[in-house]
Amino acid sequence: MIFLDSSAAIHLMRGELPDAPLHEETLALSVLVEMELMLGVLHGGRVKEAKRVETFMKQVQVFDFDRPAARKCAEVLADLWSKGKPIGDIDTQIAGHALSLGLPVLTDNTKHFRRVDGLEVIAWSG
Repeated sequence: MIFLDSSAAIHLMRGELPDAPLHEETLALSVLVEMELMLGVLHGGRVKEAKRVETFMKQVQVFDFDRPAARKCAEVLADLWSKGKPIGDIDTQIAGHALSLGLPVLTDNTKHFRRVDGLEVIAWSG
């Protein structure tokens, strides 16, 4: 199973494929990524995009942000703050959520996610 961040989810919704082979991997994401995708729909107000998100969400497994995810997120945030290298609230939450589930993150934003100790990061490209 591979955990998608928002950038990877958007690429996949557009029909793009990563350099990394997905094989028969189950794709999953945090409910936080679902929120970001819906925010894009609501902010942009496009019906076509809403349908694309709705169709995509039926093809992935969605994990609720639970207490273990919250604890792991707090650990990640504290570590990044202590290093003076925060990565933004949503990316921190996605990283903590992935760590709590023991899943790698597929992302086009490796600069942020590679700062998180112990997180397996799969680059979208290169």
